[in-house]
Amino acid sequence: MKLFTQCVFTALVLGSGITTAFADDVSADLAKFSWSGCTTTEGCSLEIPIKLVVDKKCEVTGGGAIDLKSTGGSVSKDYTVTTNTPYILNISTANAGTKSSTFVKHNTDPSKTISTTITTSGPKGLLAWGNTNMVGSSSDKYTVTVANNAVSATQLAGTYTDTYKVNVSY
Repeated sequence: MKLFTQCVFTALVLGSGITTAFADDVSADLAKFSWSGCTTTEGCSLEIPIKLVVDKKCEVTGGGAIDLKSTGGSVSKDYTVTTNTPYILNISTANAGTKSSTFVKHNTDPSKTISTTITTSGPKGLLAWGNTNMVGSSSDKYTVTVANNAVSATQLAGTYTDTYKVNVSY
């Protein structure tokens, strides 16, 4: 019986020490918060802030290569800009930048060019080259249309290229 009493007494002493250490840890964590209204008649309350930060995000999808015909005509492709905030849409080409006089140029002889006409339409109708402020927080569909005249029989043979560029910034 003496051994049993000693075991119970040891368990109680060790258990109370662990409980005290645990209570000290919890007290330190709770001290970080602003307690208000702690009286014996009213009770206590605690306000714990909740926060979620949603970063700005954009996705540009769609598009695809635009293959013009030497017989002339126009080709269109759609792309979509999806954002969760207002944005600035910048459109340009590799050959002409933000100038409206666009062209494709020969891969091996850049002095040889063929004029093109590129238009972009979207939620605000026809867009100008360069920067356009957009409302955003949506999926905005754009259509780029590239047109060219029939190529003359004396035009240097080869591949002519340009790149339509879409840049989204906030």
